[in-house]
Amino acid sequence: METENYQKILTEFENKASLKQAIYRSTAEVFALLKKQLATIAIKLQHDYTSKDPSVEVHFNENSKFEGQLKFSGDMLMVSMHTNIFTFDPSHSIYQTKYIKDDDSLSYCGIIYIHNFLADSIKYNRLADEGSLIARILINKEKHFIVEGEGALDFLYQDFANNTVTEEKLTDIIERSILFCLDSDLVIPPFAQVKDVTLNQKQSMLVASGYPTGKHLGYQFKAETEQNKTYEVRD
Repeated sequence: METENYQKILTEFENKASLKQAIYRSTAEVFALLKKQLATIAIKLQHDYTSKDPSVEVHFNENSKFEGQLKFSGDMLMVSMHTNIFTFDPSHSIYQTKYIKDDDSLSYCGIIYIHNFLADSIKYNRLADEGSLIARILINKEKHFIVEGEGALDFLYQDFANNTVTEEKLTDIIERSILFCLDSDLVIPPFAQVKDVTLNQKQSMLVASGYPTGKHLGYQFKAETEQNKTYEVRD
């Protein structure tokens, strides 16, 4: 005989488990399309620019089902898909929109991250190097999305109800991310900030092929770097 609690479990499976699986599939489809657009952009840049200057290397590499890398000159645009599904903090403004009020299940999202690292950080496996989160794309079961990010990416794609995934929109997000990377230069830190070094730090530099470096920090020793800012969403 089935108990009341067992019936509740079946209901929650339908309301939560099946929902999250559907969102996962939607996110995976969008991520596959994003990687396809990255590969297309890489080929186009190779054709349009590297023939003029072969020293500017451009290529796309799909590391796994959940990660891809677009290398352009000294920068690396790294895209990755989170395998879990999230919802927003109850105080988030998204719950004030008619779109979510009409169907709360639309607030559950998969997440795709776009990070910027130095290409040398990856090449030399400099694990102390810091990257920067440029944007994250939040996708629901209907493949509607919003983007949180740097610059224009923090406000261009905020209309959850009307933003549906297209190749054109993903290309725009990628191109804006590339431009943000190109506009972010390494800055030389004050001499006094890096003049003192322990033998252990110096030996670590030799192993890592250079000073630990962050895209927005110039180069710093690991003990001197600031903690990365984190974004919080509720599981």
